[in-house]
Amino acid sequence: MSHSSNRSGKIPDPGSLPGNETTVLDVPVKVPHTNSVLLSLVRDIGADWDIDYELELGLTVDIPLIGDFTIPITSKGEIKLPSLSDLWKNE
Repeated sequence: MSHSSNRSGKIPDPGSLPGNETTVLDVPVKVPHTNSVLLSLVRDIGADWDIDYELELGLTVDIPLIGDFTIPITSKGEIKLPSLSDLWKNE
């Protein structure tokens, strides 16, 4: 499934982030739901019962004296969907 969308936006400034620690940033995302996207999603699920995805982000950091510095972040993979037998096992 290869639908790409170049969208950009900014999240509210989280302020200073401590070094050598883990900080969770919430990034709201709008996912298009046009008929062509839904049809491609149904085809992808029907082919292998998972959803393939590719996420491309750019984390822009304002560094004093240097200015904005963008760190590219890319993740690609698949989300396995539960089968009917998996749903029955959980009950």
